[in-house]
Amino acid sequence: MVHRLDKQEIKTYGLSAHDIAIHQRRIKASLKSAKTSFIPIIDSFRLDNGGILPKQFYRCEERARAEGFVAFVPAAGAASRYFQPLQNLRQAITEHNDDSLTTEIARLKKEGAENWPLPARLSALIHSSDPLPSTRDLEAILEEISWPKALLPCRKNAESFLQKKVLEHKAMKGLLAEVYVAPLGCSEAFQKHLGEPTAKIEFLEQGPELSTLRFTREGDPFRDEDDRLSLVPAGHGMLVRLFPEISKKFGDDAHSLFIRNIDNVIKEEAACLADTESFLLQHQEILKGLKAIRLALAAKTIDQAAKTAEDMLSRFPAGKMEKPQWIKSFTPYEQILWTLQLKIFHCPQVLAKELLRNKSSAEALTALYKRPFNSLGQVPNNGKDVGGSPVRARHDGGEVAICLELPHASPEDRKTFLEDPRVATHFNPVFVAAELPEDMTAYDLEQCPFWILAEKNIHGTPVVYHEIVLYEVLGNSYTANV
Repeated sequence: MVHRLDKQEIKTYGLSAHDIAIHQRRIKASLKSAKTSFIPIIDSFRLDNGGILPKQFYRCEERARAEGFVAFVPAAGAASRYFQPLQNLRQAITEHNDDSLTTEIARLKKEGAENWPLPARLSALIHSSDPLPSTRDLEAILEEISWPKALLPCRKNAESFLQKKVLEHKAMKGLLAEVYVAPLGCSEAFQKHLGEPTAKIEFLEQGPELSTLRFTREGDPFRDEDDRLSLVPAGHGMLVRLFPEISKKFGDDAHSLFIRNIDNVIKEEAACLADTESFLLQHQEILKGLKAIRLALAAKTIDQAAKTAEDMLSRFPAGKMEKPQWIKSFTPYEQILWTLQLKIFHCPQVLAKELLRNKSSAEALTALYKRPFNSLGQVPNNGKDVGGSPVRARHDGGEVAICLELPHASPEDRKTFLEDPRVATHFNPVFVAAELPEDMTAYDLEQCPFWILAEKNIHGTPVVYHEIVLYEVLGNSYTANV
């Protein structure tokens, strides 16, 4: 039930009443309790403590080859930071102010804009010593300044990020298709940018179903001066809502997504491509093992499930793990299955014990192995930046493994863990392989407790909204095997 809002009104905006009710409930509870949204960090995950596995983390059969992946590229992001230095230029063009335009071009040249990776017409304007272009050309330049990042050059005088991604995917093995998430109404522009359509490339749009409402600090829906509700994207985490559409499109041919942001580009060199295929292959082979365990548990042949789990454990790097006392009362077969969950997939003990209150050990294991499997490839931290990182964190009275984002780190934890490259040796993922689960309820908002209370101002009025982040949704050990 959404407070002070009619379900029918929500539907007219293309929103989910179910989601909005969850958002409002969480926001009200958070504002009322005045609790911070920080998630306390216990320690960072590193190679030396086994939290991060090495590049070759799972022994695969020699003849195995990666296959059945769909490249999934979030490409709806605006280029606000990219175009920030051009805002005065935009204003001069919009206001048809030739003097301001001339001044801005001179300023940008002085700042080195001639060497920036700019769209063609805008670059020509900065480089030109001719009189100001025609109104028609200026309108085209204004349009370029409004482009999403996907359509912008990835380097000076180079292809766009979108074109670069297509070239990379073409060189990779194991991909059966590519799906790009475009801004609402931009699929046609993206396709036109690439040229002739191909069956391998699909576009989905980030529509209102992936949005939420802005709320007042009292938890009521915020309305503008025309009494209209105020929509805002609910974060990249909502992209999991597109997974069923991809599963439906590609069926059993696709088992996982290969996720990279549009501006995350790699060199098309043999070594980079080999590392990419190796990452995908290892994910694929682990998933095969997990699916075999699921089938065995469903058939109640726990000995077969344990045999597969034991084989999987032997394929991971050796590492120590002291068995918790509470699993020693289970059968030897069950203990092997619990060991794989706790040692490799970071199963939170608090979650396991919660399941065991109402389920047998075999039933609890079935529920845990049913969760989707996601592999998150981290990038080494060179010490030049601070970002989200893979960590052990405290949550709900226990521990969880999570790819924590900066808004969830307290200032103290940020300083202690994330700002020190010797502690935060790796950043959050550049490569993600995410299973397309048969049961999508794993990604229902009710199941994922990790969200951010975003706070903004609209014309001086403070507003808040609910936001979830993709790598926290995919990269936490409560809702997924990671």
